[in-house]
Amino acid sequence: MKFLKRILIALICVFLFSLTLEACAENIIISPKKGNVWHEGKTYTIKWKSLDEGVICIAILIGGHYAGVINDCDSCASQGKFKWRIPNGFVSGFGKNSDNYVRVVLYYKDNETKSFYSDYFTISK
Repeated sequence: MKFLKRILIALICVFLFSLTLEACAENIIISPKKGNVWHEGKTYTIKWKSLDEGVICIAILIGGHYAGVINDCDSCASQGKFKWRIPNGFVSGFGKNSDNYVRVVLYYKDNETKSFYSDYFTISK
């Protein structure tokens, strides 16, 4: 009887742990990663994983300030990637050679409070 009780407790723990992992991995940005350096005039792929359905907007934050939407708010969350050509002058047009405090933010078109962020990365001239 003790053996069956231990197995039942172990199975419950495994089940609860798997629920926790699924909740943590619901929406993540895979690329860009912390420390990446992306350059103006080049094309890069923003990659994410989302278990939710819906249409998402992809925006850029520079130094915590909104720099604009880059996809016209028309990407499916399940798509998982978006190619972005960084315009020339994106950071250098403001007198900087680079900015180290850039983030990608993805948010749902019908619920802007449901959003997720990349790590900080750099955009350089």
